[in-house]
Amino acid sequence: MNRLKKGALGAAMALASTSATAQDYSDVPAFLAGSEIAVGVLEHAANFHPLSGRMTLDMPTRRIGEIYGAEKENCTADVQFTYRSPPLHFFLKPRLTAKVQVSTGGRTNFASFGEEWRQDTLHGWLYGQAGIGVTVHDGYSFTPEPYARDLTASEVHRRRQISSRRTSFGSPVLFNPNASIGVRVSERWAVEASWEHFSHAGLFSKRNPGIDNIGLRLVRTLGR
Repeated sequence: MNRLKKGALGAAMALASTSATAQDYSDVPAFLAGSEIAVGVLEHAANFHPLSGRMTLDMPTRRIGEIYGAEKENCTADVQFTYRSPPLHFFLKPRLTAKVQVSTGGRTNFASFGEEWRQDTLHGWLYGQAGIGVTVHDGYSFTPEPYARDLTASEVHRRRQISSRRTSFGSPVLFNPNASIGVRVSERWAVEASWEHFSHAGLFSKRNPGIDNIGLRLVRTLGR
């Protein structure tokens, strides 16, 4: 009899737990659980560094007339394409993300893969999110030295043009901390103000200027 009572009590508790879980998921609007695609326009090399010197380092000395760091690539714009998975059901429900960021000014392009964590408020109509990713780029780890010896005049000119317009990132692989604030204009569409940072935190070389991009994204939620 005691075993029967314990079994019935266990079954009742399991049923209640299952019902509560189902209720929790039923309260979540469907548009908060879908995958997303987005397109954005960002200012390339916006010189905005909320992480300050903790993520960015540069060469300690400069030659007169030379410009170092990410400011070489500023005053240009990027177009960014993003895919986000539905929230995964572990550790604060991250979304897997893939991003391709294309420079419209002939500067560095980036491709990233990572995770983003989102916090919704106002029933999902306003949200903030932060993420981290790993990035590869088609730019320069180190721009060619224009002051090397025994160079022809044309080669010196070519290298100086590169050095004046392109950033030395110090590594072919970078990290991509990022953050956004989003506002939904409908269940399917949202607009985000976004910040994207690329650097390697000084882990792979002493050259690590870092680069920041800020802009806006238009987001489309997929699924039914």
